[in-house]
Amino acid sequence: MAEQLLVLDDVTKDFGSIRAVDGFSLEIPAGEVTAVIGPNGAGKTTLFNLLTGKHAPTAGRIFLRDERIDGKPPHEIVRMGVARSYQITNFFPKLTALENVRLAAQARHTGFSPRDFLTHYADLGEPAEAAYGVLRRLGLEHLADEVASTLSHGQQRHLEIGIALAADPDVLFMDEPTAGMSPEETAETKELIQDLAADLTLVIVEHDMEVVMESADNVAVMNRGSLLATGTPDSIQENEAVQRAYLGGGGAV
Repeated sequence: MAEQLLVLDDVTKDFGSIRAVDGFSLEIPAGEVTAVIGPNGAGKTTLFNLLTGKHAPTAGRIFLRDERIDGKPPHEIVRMGVARSYQITNFFPKLTALENVRLAAQARHTGFSPRDFLTHYADLGEPAEAAYGVLRRLGLEHLADEVASTLSHGQQRHLEIGIALAADPDVLFMDEPTAGMSPEETAETKELIQDLAADLTLVIVEHDMEVVMESADNVAVMNRGSLLATGTPDSIQENEAVQRAYLGGGGAV
């Protein structure tokens, strides 16, 4: 049985009178791909925000390797081995692909103190080498010197994944990694997910059920802030409660 890398214990998040996450408990195994799915408004993005430190839970506990991370600031959680790519692309549009990834690598290797910025980036060999390595893994090394805003949508999404990878995480959260992609870009992203899964724990929120069913080892279904079901992709497809949540009746997810 795989080690449980992340454990959520009865996690709740309220925004005023609105309960976005309601008593959510889940174990996320190390070295596997866990997909979190659910109808719009189910609480998936809020759950990601809790796991990565953007929000603190109203109640409950979150553990990473038996150490509590709930309530810790995002930069501390990143240093503990957690990284995230966002549903909306999040990079410096006027910098090159390499510069975007190098800045993320620099934060890991040197930090962002004022003294660090007095050192010319060319003298920071380790972050630059790490950044090139990330671009090679993503198949973007030929675009290293291209300005990020000029890349295609799919390339920009992969660049943002590269920025997250530059933190050298143990677990990577991916929020809608194929959103807005063409079929060709989606296929490339599925291949990338499978490649990353070889040495990372991945947690993805994804609406494309074909991507989920082909990429995930485990699926957790959220509905109205609560955990509705967990299981393998095949068992989730056949789950009647999941079918009702998505379709209001029978039929495949």
